[in-house]
Amino acid sequence: MITRLIIYFVLGGAIIASTTYFASVGRGFAAAFVYTVPSTTLLTFIFTYLEAGNAGIIGYAKALLYFLPAWVIYILTVLLTLERIGVVKSLALGLIVFLVLALVTRIVVRNWGI
Repeated sequence: MITRLIIYFVLGGAIIASTTYFASVGRGFAAAFVYTVPSTTLLTFIFTYLEAGNAGIIGYAKALLYFLPAWVIYILTVLLTLERIGVVKSLALGLIVFLVLALVTRIVVRNWGI
């Protein structure tokens, strides 16, 4: 199990490192592509399948869809506030917005059985 977790960690780190590299050299489109290609979800689906089978993937995929609106609003929050309030405050605000919306989503899903 430890060996698999190390492999997962290294592969995930490679994706983050590649994304950071492309973004830092002014290739934002390439950075966004590497991160969203769906490299992270593809690897997570594969590793989840190996650990938990189809049921694990189905639960994870549904949860991703539930949190997609919160993630999009997080990105928009950072994009719209970055130049006005700076990177740290913009990221903090984006994270707070995401967490609040994720909590609301979780409550709605739990109470309405969606």
